[in-house]
Amino acid sequence: MVPVPIASMGDIAFLLIIFFLVCSEVAKDKTNLQVTLPNSEFVKKTKTAVAARVAIDADGVIYFDGARVENSKDVEWGVRAVLASTSTDDQRHVQFKCDAALPKETFEPVMKAIAEAGGIIEAVGEKNQ
Repeated sequence: MVPVPIASMGDIAFLLIIFFLVCSEVAKDKTNLQVTLPNSEFVKKTKTAVAARVAIDADGVIYFDGARVENSKDVEWGVRAVLASTSTDDQRHVQFKCDAALPKETFEPVMKAIAEAGGIIEAVGEKNQ
């Protein structure tokens, strides 16, 4: 019987972990928009992972995962593309952030586009004091 050297197995395992951490893309909010978030008494922190992020700045400019898009139809197609490979509702959450001063005519079509694409909207806000 030939002995199998297992002394380096731990090193290989840690190298694989480091490799996957370096190669993976961590989902972050890349927009860094300065917006005044709306206030509500019903705000709570969720622990679900989001599949995509949609934001609207104070000027009404729409961003999908940090990239500027022209209109709500672009958001709908982007969400459809991201959610195409999802299978459960836990994977369909879309974070939505917009400035509190925007009229509903500006953000409502974007929210409708997310819903029509099959996304579950998670709106970002601040809790009332």
